[in-house]
Amino acid sequence: MLAPGDSPAGFLRTLVVFHESEALGAGRSILHALDPLRGYGWTASAWLPGEGPLLDEIEGSISMGAYRSKPIRYSARGWRADPGVLVRLRDAPAYLRAFRRALVRARPHVVHANTLRALPEARVARTLGLPVVVHVHELPASGVKTTLALRTAAKTADVLVAVSEAVAEVMRTCAGKTPVLVAYNGVPPYNGHRRPSSPATVGSIGTICRTKGTDVFIEAAALARQTCPDLRFEHIGQSGLDEDEEFARRISALAGSSAVGDVIRLLGRRPANDGLDHWEMLVLPSRQDAFPLTSLEAMAAGVPVIAARVGGIAEQIDHLETGILVEEGSPRAFADWIVRLHRDPDLRARLARAAASRVGDRFTVERQGATMHKAYLAALNLRHGPPPVRTRMREVV
Repeated sequence: MLAPGDSPAGFLRTLVVFHESEALGAGRSILHALDPLRGYGWTASAWLPGEGPLLDEIEGSISMGAYRSKPIRYSARGWRADPGVLVRLRDAPAYLRAFRRALVRARPHVVHANTLRALPEARVARTLGLPVVVHVHELPASGVKTTLALRTAAKTADVLVAVSEAVAEVMRTCAGKTPVLVAYNGVPPYNGHRRPSSPATVGSIGTICRTKGTDVFIEAAALARQTCPDLRFEHIGQSGLDEDEEFARRISALAGSSAVGDVIRLLGRRPANDGLDHWEMLVLPSRQDAFPLTSLEAMAAGVPVIAARVGGIAEQIDHLETGILVEEGSPRAFADWIVRLHRDPDLRARLARAAASRVGDRFTVERQGATMHKAYLAALNLRHGPPPVRTRMREVV
């Protein structure tokens, strides 16, 4: 049975199937783990569903990369988007055949499907007899669609990996005998230069969408400004990725309103440190979040975090110890804590110190890489090991 330290550097190969070409949390999180995985003997190649910023991110981390525009979508709105349902259905088989050819070229020992949206590719890998790890970064809402996706993942994967206990709890209801491991996202040490701005600025990071609660952040900004008119607000994150035109119009109206129009800036895509270097605090008002990188990056940088108590966020933050947790979807609750932290520098400093210490203890890329290595070896042994090894691996994981 393979174990940590058994393999020479570069002996083992994994192919990571990314579900998107944007450099967002799920993709960046596995890139963080590649350095420690190399220490266990793994080299990585990548498959991306089209060109995008992630191609630049993987340069230097991935030995080989391939991409092809992916026609497959996961919602009725996505299938209807240009070029339309019929064209997407026509092109899907060619896309999957291209992925199969990429697998044959790469010859990976393990295929890493990085989110449930990579299940079509994972199914192709399974037909080739390759060990498969399905890494679940989502915290899907309960329902028929979720149950079907999770059951398909369990039947496809040799090992399921969850980014938090909150996600693992949902997965285990459908996993059957497929092992479920929890690999917390890790972040590297903060490498910026903290110089809080004056006047004080409150920031938020995330795709502009309903799930990330962008509207809650803007509404909270308007309320906080009534008490502290000196505050300024910034948001880093792209718009339009969810193709929700109605929500986009709502954000445009909120950001342009007289309540906040002169004190809030929507900065679009840019590095997180552009904000973390000078923000007084970070607000994370997600309506749902499995285990966000944004909060960990802020904590590592010594930026106090006010976050919604949803999903795996409560596994990162202890209320009034390493950050602030508030009711989901409540602009008033966020505004009240923004004002309180702004007026209490001692509390901000205490939270920042404790948060940085917690990240350094629990949410490192080394710990993430070690757990992913365990998942890869388990998948290899469960697929190719003799019966006694398979039995033992199920007991271990």
